[in-house]
Amino acid sequence: MKSEKILLETADVLESTLEKIERLGSLSEKEKTKVKKSLEEAAGNFREVASRVEKDNEELAEFFFKKAKELKLMSTDKAIEKEGKKNYLKAVNRVLLYSRSAEYDFVPKKLVELKRAYRKYIFGMTSFFVLTGAYLNQFFAITALILAIPIILSMLSLQRRGYTGLLLAYASAPIPLVVGFNAIVYSLSALRDPNQVSTIAEHLGKSVSFAQGYLIFLVILSAVEIYLIASSLVELYRNRHAFL
Repeated sequence: MKSEKILLETADVLESTLEKIERLGSLSEKEKTKVKKSLEEAAGNFREVASRVEKDNEELAEFFFKKAKELKLMSTDKAIEKEGKKNYLKAVNRVLLYSRSAEYDFVPKKLVELKRAYRKYIFGMTSFFVLTGAYLNQFFAITALILAIPIILSMLSLQRRGYTGLLLAYASAPIPLVVGFNAIVYSLSALRDPNQVSTIAEHLGKSVSFAQGYLIFLVILSAVEIYLIASSLVELYRNRHAFL
């Protein structure tokens, strides 16, 4: 595959850039060490991906090669003075991020893992909205409405592998998890108290058996919601390098 060859050439360019870093006078020793470490990791990542390429994506491989060449040209005191040290260090970090995310574009299995985590997150948040609708608590219903926008934005951004989506997912998740745990504790407590079941049945305008079924439904839905959201967060973290 052409992609494999181009990715190896990208790694070669980054490794050859390492020789220029030591001669830079515009970077402090600490910055040089950080840049070299980033470039070494990036080169290693591209070589690793090249050895595992299953899906040929020549256009993307060429993009990575182009960015590596641009970074090499920038790795002079004159170029850094012109572009600015801050922009140069950002360029180094971007190449590193590209190298970490590359496997998701060349190894289909990794993308399948990412999509599974994404689907769990969607189904988990959908369960949260269903739960707040079924759980007769006005405060949680209002909370769900407030969280609707960031949750929807996180879903859209995650689909595009945006890092903002990952941050929004982690920022939005705590309250749905709290609601799920609260619903389980409330429902189990009510099921053990016949008087409370009767009160709930009266509030719903249904029979006691219906109220018991309603509480059991809340327990099951809450457990499903907690599992889906928690497991999706773990899997998204494991695949965090996919997001840019």
